[in-house]
Amino acid sequence: MKLSEIQIENLYKFTRQHYVEHYDVQTELVDHLANDIEQIWEEHPRITFEQARDKSFKKFGIFGFMDVVEKKQRQMTKKYFKVIFKFAKEWFRLPKIILTFFLLFAFYKIQELQNGYYIYATIYGVVIVLELIVLIDNKRKAKQQFKITQKKWMFKDVIHMNGIGNSVIIFFYMFDFFLPNNTKDFLAMGDFRRVFSAILLTILVIFGYVTLVIIPKKAEQLLEETYPEYKFV
Repeated sequence: MKLSEIQIENLYKFTRQHYVEHYDVQTELVDHLANDIEQIWEEHPRITFEQARDKSFKKFGIFGFMDVVEKKQRQMTKKYFKVIFKFAKEWFRLPKIILTFFLLFAFYKIQELQNGYYIYATIYGVVIVLELIVLIDNKRKAKQQFKITQKKWMFKDVIHMNGIGNSVIIFFYMFDFFLPNNTKDFLAMGDFRRVFSAILLTILVIFGYVTLVIIPKKAEQLLEETYPEYKFV
């Protein structure tokens, strides 16, 4: 016995009622529930659709769909950082590697200036502020688009919101690491930390460019590769 379109729509509504916001995760769960309900009906043909649905839902345990959602979130975040590294690696190949070494050398030499720490902090702050501005703007656009399509896509949220937020947190802690004990004198840090700090700021600028410029330009392509049905929405 196959589920009707009305019953399939009921399953979508059921997943939304259980705090599954993203359409792609809803679809994955609906497919699983539908197949399981049909299997249950083969074994117990007399029970109703609602009884079979609830019986299938109980198999997810006390946390319901949350484990599935969290697993998908980790999967999409991992995919996002793979995309970042894919585009970032281009900066370590010709001809961009020349610019990379120039940035590295420039940031190292800046440390010899009296106000080198403040130049570093300013560059770091500008990148973070830009990422936060983009994050806020993306949330606004996401709300507008949801009003039109009534659909959210998890990878899209990770690209436009979660991924940027995670990178901000990572670089916040790393920036704190290379200037220990609140020192503002690079020359007092030693050669290792000076080189490390220059490398870190170079990476920050590259990653900032990738997350703020490159990936937004490629977002639609990445989403269509992840969700073939996305182009029809």
